Amino acid sequence: MTLDSTTTCDTTRIDTDQTYLKIESRPARLNAARYTRLPFPNIGPVQEVAFDVGVTAVNGPVTLNGLVFKGYHEHQLLFEQRWPARIIQARTGEQDLRIPVDTGLAVRGLHFLIHGYEPLTTIEVTAVGKSEQEDGLVTQSVLQIPVVFPAQQTDLHFPLEGTWWAIQAADWSDQHKLEVFSQTYAIDFVKLGPDNQFFRGSGLALEDHYSWDQPVYATAGGKVAYICYDMPDLAPGTRPDPRMFRDDPRRLLGNAVVISHGNGEFSFFGHLQQASIEVNVGQVIRRGTRIGRVGNSGNSPGPHLHFHLMEGPNAFIDQGLPVKFSHFWAGGQFFQELMTIPTRMIVTGPARQETGDEA
Repeated sequence: MTLDSTTTCDTTRIDTDQTYLKIESRPARLNAARYTRLPFPNIGPVQEVAFDVGVTAVNGPVTLNGLVFKGYHEHQLLFEQRWPARIIQARTGEQDLRIPVDTGLAVRGLHFLIHGYEPLTTIEVTAVGKSEQEDGLVTQSVLQIPVVFPAQQTDLHFPLEGTWWAIQAADWSDQHKLEVFSQTYAIDFVKLGPDNQFFRGSGLALEDHYSWDQPVYATAGGKVAYICYDMPDLAPGTRPDPRMFRDDPRRLLGNAVVISHGNGEFSFFGHLQQASIEVNVGQVIRRGTRIGRVGNSGNSPGPHLHFHLMEGPNAFIDQGLPVKFSHFWAGGQFFQELMTIPTRMIVTGPARQETGDEA
């Protein structure tokens, strides 16, 4: 197991000859989201956080018996979950929780959603195991992970025209949570047609999908930091040939454009149509500039727009940020201010001339 950009438990107090567990987290610092307003009435503020945990056996094999997760606001305990071996087995799919010396066990895509009346400041993870040496000595290690709540700096206008369905966004059902570094708060949009479906006919052809070939516009002004333009658009449901990724994980997200907004925030637009990119790396563009068209490139089940906000231009390397949009319709209201778009929300982007954006 290799986990980059990790926080590691403090082992300075541990006898270096003694068998013990080392805990790591990915990311090292957690960017959490707090939702105080939604486009519809709700039960109150909530917050969420996602991360991976790795547990390594040092100086000898250890059988992992349990994990304990605690969330704190300063010194106030906000939540606690205890995971015995059977839950870890169900989560990881590993029936044998024995960790050989100098190897590890990864527990991926951990996600916690709780009330947001007080913000999390720390997640504490405790790992408990039994050494196969030292007469079955019980060993325990503790890791504390800092939690922060980034405040969005950029006014991101909704990047699409017409009516779209957020098939994945910020909640526990979002599969983006399985990639906890860059895509924790990513959103996937599919366009709805006049029949309220997202494709006509069998949906087996790209042209069957209402999202296909739709224009995509810059959410805000900035400098183009990255593009990918050469990946083919695959028929819906087709598995991509791994060779097309060229050992570059960014290509999993297909043809893409990344815009730096000059304030530490970068907009990522993924799965765009091959050869549709209309901007170049280094080009300074305005909000509303048409940057490309919706496609089905990369690891994508069907035409849709993938969007996420992050701290740098490189997916899977730079950390993701919670994202809100402005200038869209939802639930009969037009939102000019930044607003969270939750999973399965239907939203409508106005025509470009309605917002004064320049395409």
